[in-house]
Amino acid sequence: MLFVVPTPIGNIDDITLRALKIFAEHTVFICEDTRSTRKLLWLLRIDYSQKQFFSLTSHTQSHSIQKYLDMSMTQDIILVTDAGTPWLSDPGKVFIQQCAQNNVPYTVFPGANALVPAVVAAAFPTHRFRFLGFLPQKKWRQTLLREIVDSREAVFLYESVHRVQKTCMQLKELGFSWKVFLARELSKMFEQLVNGTLDDVIAQIDDGTIPMKWEFVMGFWPQ
Repeated sequence: MLFVVPTPIGNIDDITLRALKIFAEHTVFICEDTRSTRKLLWLLRIDYSQKQFFSLTSHTQSHSIQKYLDMSMTQDIILVTDAGTPWLSDPGKVFIQQCAQNNVPYTVFPGANALVPAVVAAAFPTHRFRFLGFLPQKKWRQTLLREIVDSREAVFLYESVHRVQKTCMQLKELGFSWKVFLARELSKMFEQLVNGTLDDVIAQIDDGTIPMKWEFVMGFWPQ
């Protein structure tokens, strides 16, 4: 059986009791980065000396899936990423799809991710929203930005710190001028939640009020 288990996105206390139990009881982990998973278990004071760790990244999953699928047919496996919930812009979705197609039982634990806290914290209606994951750097980027401008509902995405300002400026060039929400370092000591117009946010980026550090969740209300 496959257990899909979220891990803390910054605050170790966000681990669930159910995750702790499954981590202690089982031995095979499919990880985004095996070093990160070992460090997490060490922080949680879970002995990992007898556990097995295998890697599944966006670069390796095409030739690893069948191997891990075969393993999951005969033993319990835990799927984790470095931080957050597997598949929410992290590797793992293809593996889950293959389990479903091959009648391998699986379960997804509720738990930490950056998207849901950002949707709840945004100061605009979010009863309906779209999630775009990480915007592509080049191909389809302009198309998706145009979809944000033309959307009739809230839109959320993950963005690298190196492209937050670029995304804001590109939206301004496309005529977007409505509400924006930024979440930075969610669950951590220097968590920052910013609501304002696009011009407000650009100004705060320019004057350093919003530091360009770590990854961001961006939300847009184009009405």
